[in-house]
Amino acid sequence: MTVTVDIPDRIRDLCARLGDGVPYAVKVLARQLADNPRLGKRTGRLGLYAATIDGDTFDDCPPLTVRYAYGPPLTAEGQLQIRDVEATGPLPATSDADDGQAPDPRLEQITARQVTEAWQRISSWLEQNAPTSHEALLPAATEQDIDAVARQLCVRVPVELRALWLLCAGNQDSPGAGIFPDHGWALMPLDSVCAVYRRQSRWQQDHDDEESWMWKPSWIPFCSWSVTDTSYGLFVDAETGEVGHWDDTAVRTVEDKSLTMLLEEIADRLENPRLSPGCKPGLSGGKLVWGPPTDESRAMLWQPFTG
Repeated sequence: MTVTVDIPDRIRDLCARLGDGVPYAVKVLARQLADNPRLGKRTGRLGLYAATIDGDTFDDCPPLTVRYAYGPPLTAEGQLQIRDVEATGPLPATSDADDGQAPDPRLEQITARQVTEAWQRISSWLEQNAPTSHEALLPAATEQDIDAVARQLCVRVPVELRALWLLCAGNQDSPGAGIFPDHGWALMPLDSVCAVYRRQSRWQQDHDDEESWMWKPSWIPFCSWSVTDTSYGLFVDAETGEVGHWDDTAVRTVEDKSLTMLLEEIADRLENPRLSPGCKPGLSGGKLVWGPPTDESRAMLWQPFTG
């Protein structure tokens, strides 16, 4: 019996981003799976399999791992669905932009400069007023570090996030590390960025629903509740530049705000606390703490920053 193989649109889009030869390579594998659905190896969960593609067999195609679901309870009898395609080696060289139009270098320079100026305002404020929080900032990442993240996630890192990481590659795991209002969230180290992205992507694969996107491939996390607690956080959509929020209840929201706007807003709220809506910047033991804190013991140690 020939099995029906489904390749969802999001998987086709992902294949196109991984290399010009990837869509064809996955189609070839799909034909093989139609004849032999158990070609891949079981991955531990009933009905989930993983197959590999040798990149040397196809032009413009890296080595791949293709994960798919076959048969009940994940799919109907005789149905197979490809759930994920992951590059396990270097991506082939691609054009400057996925849509066929090269990004305007002048606009990218302006965006990078805006991010740099906003972050320098934030960093200077921390150095002068909250030295403990300033000391918790990690050094800048290199271009090679960021390119390695892009290869692991198989997604282009947008210019504003790249500009931020070239200034600061996250927070140390220490008290007072969080600087993002209103909850004091921390800037994630790059290894945590990759770990959270993979975790969210696996969740999406296991709960695949074309009607409901729980995590899009273009969403790149950049800050979380703390360095160690990544159940809540913010991401940047690499396709639109918009900032979004995730939490541990599978709620995902996207705001009409860019990372540049977010950083400029933080800088404004620090420098002009009286004009700041919502939580106010304050100090506690040399740390930036957005408040006033609801915990009584912490509130006693907290001093609002008035400029």
